[in-house]
Amino acid sequence: MNQLAQEIREAAREREARLAIARRFSHGTPLDISRGASMPVAMPDRGPGDHRPYAMSPDPCPRCATRGTLGCQHQKPFEARSS
Repeated sequence: MNQLAQEIREAAREREARLAIARRFSHGTPLDISRGASMPVAMPDRGPGDHRPYAMSPDPCPRCATRGTLGCQHQKPFEARSS
């Protein structure tokens, strides 16, 4: 196998790996009609009665993959704090 073919195969493997990660964290898009609307709705901090923990980073929630800056039913929105 020549070097060009090897580079093409490696690029294809890397692309497939990136797509697999994107699919894992995807909740559908406006173009993904078959899955219905699934854009996450922000769930802000509801005050002292809200017992959800704060998100530790803006990364997606490990349970529902909603962006940490939005907040979800599992965690309050991420707030950057300077020390």
